[in-house]
Amino acid sequence: MTKYHVAFSFAGEDRDYVERVANLLRSEEVDVFYDNFEEADLWGKNLYTHLSDVYQNKALFTVIFISEAYKKKLWTNHERESAQARAFSESREYILPAFFDESVEVPGLLRTTGYVSLKNKTPEELASLIIQKLEKSGVTRSQKISYSDVVKADVDYPLSNGQPVSEIVRDLRIYTWSVQNPAINRLLGLDWSKISTDEAFILGRNLYQTACGNERKAAAVLDDLRRELAAIPEDRALDLLNGMFFEVYFNSAGEFRGRELKNRCLSKLLALQTVTKFAASIAFIRRALEPYRKSILFMPSIDPAIVEVDLSISKADPSTLRTLKVNDRDLLTTNSDDENLDPHLWRLSLQNFTLSKLRQLLSNSWGLPPGQLQIKCLLDIDVMAKIRLPPGASIVRPVE
Repeated sequence: MTKYHVAFSFAGEDRDYVERVANLLRSEEVDVFYDNFEEADLWGKNLYTHLSDVYQNKALFTVIFISEAYKKKLWTNHERESAQARAFSESREYILPAFFDESVEVPGLLRTTGYVSLKNKTPEELASLIIQKLEKSGVTRSQKISYSDVVKADVDYPLSNGQPVSEIVRDLRIYTWSVQNPAINRLLGLDWSKISTDEAFILGRNLYQTACGNERKAAAVLDDLRRELAAIPEDRALDLLNGMFFEVYFNSAGEFRGRELKNRCLSKLLALQTVTKFAASIAFIRRALEPYRKSILFMPSIDPAIVEVDLSISKADPSTLRTLKVNDRDLLTTNSDDENLDPHLWRLSLQNFTLSKLRQLLSNSWGLPPGQLQIKCLLDIDVMAKIRLPPGASIVRPVE
């Protein structure tokens, strides 16, 4: 039984490009065999046998990303030979060659086989071509979740008198806890069979913003979100969660928030990343964020991203933090007028702290679960040892 729409065979040197294509396809509900998506499944398997089975029996197509590095690797040759064995046994196209370097000759791959050149083709363009190929082959993908413009730009959402959802939304937008609390209770008690996709989405947006405002009932819902969503029909639960994710990244006009992400409670949403039944929500928000990925520290993912923070610390008492780098960018600055100063980390410039405290504050500021934040330090230092910032230094946001 076919498991994947498409399998990828590539050299590690070309991973950055290939991973971008894989993420784009997955955000469009395409089932992709890409090794980083399969880490848990591949762990402990006989890879020689398993990969042979994937490339021969488990995909509708295999895309081979050809480069000089691809030609020289033992594993890529094994994958290619397995795919070629499948192609030989079928009377239709199966291998889809994509050349980083058109001068490379690959054994068994005839130049008469149609191919694409990646020389001037972006990952987005290649992903679009693969989707077109699948659609022309009759592949039916899971239907994408979509919402109307008036809930994505919820400033335009009409609030009608006497309509339960409108009344709840109106009360949630009143920044008075005594009004918001009973509105949350009414939200949880709705007859969800009578609630539309758009209504659940906008309720999710407003529930999340209420939790970010520290309303106790809303915060409690997010603290126990998986259990709360289990009490709601699955389709509406996904819509509610999608609205919450959307509120993190997009403002009331439906515009990307940029540096001002509403990520105060994001880690509570991210706790559901690996829950299979919420995979469609992760695909939804990844698709919405794809145009802005360079402006985001990490993307929600069913394989949660690890953000690495590299520290260098001087030996002193207390020790001084010399650099704090994310993706090779030093986040320490002495420019007090820098517009990228992180508003949540200013206290660190006034007091000593520990690695443990630093980890907690960075996680909170970036909306990142602690398990997705990895701190690396060149100096072997106890997590409870006192550290300080350099005189006059502050920390800027990890993305501009």
